Amino acid sequence: MSSLALSSDNPIEQPVVESCCGSTISRPRYVVLQALVGVMLAYQLLSGVDLTASLLTSLVIIGGLATMVLCLWYVPAPILQAAWFSGALVGIDTVLVTATIYLSGNARSELYLSYFVLMLIAASVRRLSHVIALSLLLCSGYGIILYQGIVQTGSMSPGHLLGVPVLLVMATFYGLALQTIGAERHQKTVLLGNIEALKETEQALRESRDQLEARIKDLKGDLSRANEHVRQEKRDRQGLEQQLNEAQKMEAIGRIAGGIANELSHLVSVIGRQTGIALSRLKSDDPLYGPVDDIFRNGEQAAVLTAQLAGLGLQDGQVRQVQSVKTMLEEIHEVIRGLLPGSIDFSMVIADGPMDVEIDREGLEQVLLHLVVNARDAMPDGGRLRIEAKQAFHGDENRSVNGGKGNLSKVLIQVSDTGSGMSLETQSRMFEPFFSTKEMNVGLGLTAVYAIVKQNAGQVEVVSRPGEGTVVRVTLPLVRQGRPPAQSIQANCSAKGQETILLVEPNEIDRKLALSTLLRHRYQVLEASSSVEALLLTQQHAGAVHVTVSDLMMPEIGGRDLARQLLKQHPMMKPLFVSGYDDETMVSHRLNPRYLLRRPYRQSGLVEKVRELLDA
Repeated sequence: MSSLALSSDNPIEQPVVESCCGSTISRPRYVVLQALVGVMLAYQLLSGVDLTASLLTSLVIIGGLATMVLCLWYVPAPILQAAWFSGALVGIDTVLVTATIYLSGNARSELYLSYFVLMLIAASVRRLSHVIALSLLLCSGYGIILYQGIVQTGSMSPGHLLGVPVLLVMATFYGLALQTIGAERHQKTVLLGNIEALKETEQALRESRDQLEARIKDLKGDLSRANEHVRQEKRDRQGLEQQLNEAQKMEAIGRIAGGIANELSHLVSVIGRQTGIALSRLKSDDPLYGPVDDIFRNGEQAAVLTAQLAGLGLQDGQVRQVQSVKTMLEEIHEVIRGLLPGSIDFSMVIADGPMDVEIDREGLEQVLLHLVVNARDAMPDGGRLRIEAKQAFHGDENRSVNGGKGNLSKVLIQVSDTGSGMSLETQSRMFEPFFSTKEMNVGLGLTAVYAIVKQNAGQVEVVSRPGEGTVVRVTLPLVRQGRPPAQSIQANCSAKGQETILLVEPNEIDRKLALSTLLRHRYQVLEASSSVEALLLTQQHAGAVHVTVSDLMMPEIGGRDLARQLLKQHPMMKPLFVSGYDDETMVSHRLNPRYLLRRPYRQSGLVEKVRELLDA
């Protein structure tokens, strides 16, 4: 890759290097030039008239010249092509030429001067052609001087004439050597430039590699996020499909439950009316009175269960109004606290900001009470219960992979406990009717929770593991700004003074729901879970009891017997009986429908009935 970069970045330098390398002195050229030098110097020594050296010295010098020629033929190629070799050979030849001229007796000032000028020319001129041209001019000048000397002396020796070819050969030698050295230097400069270019290319490649690695890393991150987004969408789709299946199943169950409830209601009403007729014709000491009364009592229990089934499909009976979740939680806080033992650490966190939802308040309170009771039952040895309410975003409970926030459109109510948790099997069936992990439980509580949330356009989600507690998230649509919340208290149904209500209800959820409603309407409430507890409370209560709200049929002491005993202590008290039987059945049992509240009832119906009895 770097070689390609070099070829493209340096298109001119490469041929220059090749031409320089081609101009180096080859072995035959070295041998020829050195042989010419040797021949001319040998002739100079042999033909000189005034030899300074002896014949033996001349022969030794001639033998040395011949040896140099032979050595040049066998010198290794790497040494022959080295730049220093040409300089060394030129230096040796310069010494030999100078010595030979001196020893041959032809040492003349003009010859040495010409030789010196020749070396200056070779040192200052880099091209061989220029060196040869200038050398020819120098030889011409030397020839003129030589001619004048011959004219003056009248004699001429061969050594005088040999100075010209010696100068030319040495000029060629100098030119070739210097050109070779120049080529080597140029090649070195080009190589250094190529090395710098390679370094720059390497640095550029390294930066490109780093950028590519960073880009690949970003692409991997984008791909990972995209895959996670796809997986999240798949999970969301599966969740939506599951919610749709659950909604369809619950809708079918609601329709079935409503139909069964209607049929059972007719049958229970028949049982109630017929037992009323039978009891009216039997005396209390009749052997059949007890069995018939038991049938009536069991019919009441069937009527209560029928009312619960009917409540699952109570879509038409809802009263959806704009309610503030913050206000509702603050008002029900003490009621929830009353459901929990001291071993459970209870906290409620309500975020700032508007959290108005359009919902049936009674249904939402019922949902919270059911969830709190379930959390309490999962922590028999104590623990922590936390209720949170805040504004939520789309996917806030399962944050999407890109971490972005959607449009604000939900209110999230989260109930968390540190209880025993649930297995996956239990979670898959927890909303099914009549499914319960607790004894003496009908198993309609969480079914009612699911139905209420769905009927109010919300969603419910449960996250739980055995031994790690449970988190229940209820999300409800946030209403647009500008819609005023409904009035939480109806003035015509509220207490008009210090009016005390005795609330007797064995069912804990129904009792707390009624307690919350009566307290919100500013009544004083004595709360009891049984008739015996109610009698004890009234004995300890110093004031009057104005209305008693109790089930018609209760263990130990029934509602009518309880009312008779309380009337002895509070003659102005008015009883209100809650029953699953209809008015016609109650008439057959000699009960005025005015004092009857039929199940299933709404809390608004309870406070209206209480207010009606108080104002009568």
